Amino acid sequence: MSLGRHLEIESSRNRAWRCVARRVGSLMTITAAALVAIMLVDKTVSFHAAHDRSRMQDAAVLRERAKVQLVPDAELEKLIPVRVAIVEVTLADGTVLSERVEHVRGTPENPMTPEEVIAKARELMAPVLGEKVCANLIERVMALESVKNIRELRPLLRKSGHA
Repeated sequence: MSLGRHLEIESSRNRAWRCVARRVGSLMTITAAALVAIMLVDKTVSFHAAHDRSRMQDAAVLRERAKVQLVPDAELEKLIPVRVAIVEVTLADGTVLSERVEHVRGTPENPMTPEEVIAKARELMAPVLGEKVCANLIERVMALESVKNIRELRPLLRKSGHA
């Protein structure tokens, strides 16, 4: 199976989208096409939505997914393991908007801001630890230099009873 792919998405507003996705064998059970479909429906992609198998069967997601076609890209395969992203949007009037990102967000070459890291941590931890414990843990980690004994964080790493 080819690792580099272009996604071509025709949205309901008569716009075509193209973006690059990578699939690494069986490690990626979430298809890039389904993620793009969720993005078109939700205007974003969350960790929860990306891992919700029932969401992948949602009628609105399936309608958008049917518009996605995977096209091999040998040039992108040559770049692996570098994570390059290309997005091309073709508007109804034929105008093509294109952006190539040499280093995707969250890599050392294109790091996330502290606010982005906090938002991602909150999205991943709050369902397990609870909002209050999650907020406390984030606050403590962001001020780690003031923690006198790292064991102070242990109680914040335990799963709460509400998850």
